[in-house]
Amino acid sequence: MDRRRGFTLIELLVVIAVIALLVGLALPALARAREAGRATVCLSNQRQIGMALAMYASTFKEWIPRESGSSEAGRAVAPMHPGSGYNVAWAFSLRPLLDPLAQWNAPDGGLRDQYARAKYYRDPSRPPDPHNIHYVNNGLTFRYLGPTTPPTCLSQGKPPTPLHRYTRPASAILYLTCFTDDPGGARFGAWYGSNTEATIAIYYDMWNPGNVNRPSSTDPTTSQRTAPERHTKGSNCLWFDGHAATVSRQHVLDVANWDDGDYVR
Repeated sequence: MDRRRGFTLIELLVVIAVIALLVGLALPALARAREAGRATVCLSNQRQIGMALAMYASTFKEWIPRESGSSEAGRAVAPMHPGSGYNVAWAFSLRPLLDPLAQWNAPDGGLRDQYARAKYYRDPSRPPDPHNIHYVNNGLTFRYLGPTTPPTCLSQGKPPTPLHRYTRPASAILYLTCFTDDPGGARFGAWYGSNTEATIAIYYDMWNPGNVNRPSSTDPTTSQRTAPERHTKGSNCLWFDGHAATVSRQHVLDVANWDDGDYVR
């Protein structure tokens, strides 16, 4: 008779334990690989935005979008939508250079989708939420009082400015980074609603030093808008010269790294 011996219960438990151990070892590596892929997509998006920024500057005689607050006479050279009292924000201004269907001459950008189809503005590492723009730009204004005093970041935004005014090396200035999380959707509820694309884009910038590194503030206009650990231990950033890279948490949170060298008096 062929009397084949089966597995004992102990042997089965050992096999299951070995498989569980191997899975436990593989999952973190798989998670890291998936996050690396998502971070790469985010970097690719930021580089596309950087190319659009360069094309925008070429089109509008070096002027680029900064903070989207109230316009100053003679400063807002960028396209303005009808009846607007604001500088047109970066996301609205650059979209026609990223999407041939988008328009500058209408508040809805010609698409009326609240950026739902703007995949180049989305970071796949961001936890799922209703926001369609996942980046914030540098709209900060600095004042320089002399060689013995470091530049001070003011609580006021910076309107569109020509690139030639930036005296510091372009590679030293951060232009854009990943947008913070919005638990509970408080920001989304206040920013979207029935607003047009031009109005929605207004909110995705930083004009107050607290927008860089003040997580404890209860005021959404002055609290942190950066996500310094979006990608493991750092965040992706775009510089004024158009290159993008992953930088450390400390680099993103240091207000000095957002200083463009064009100071008010």
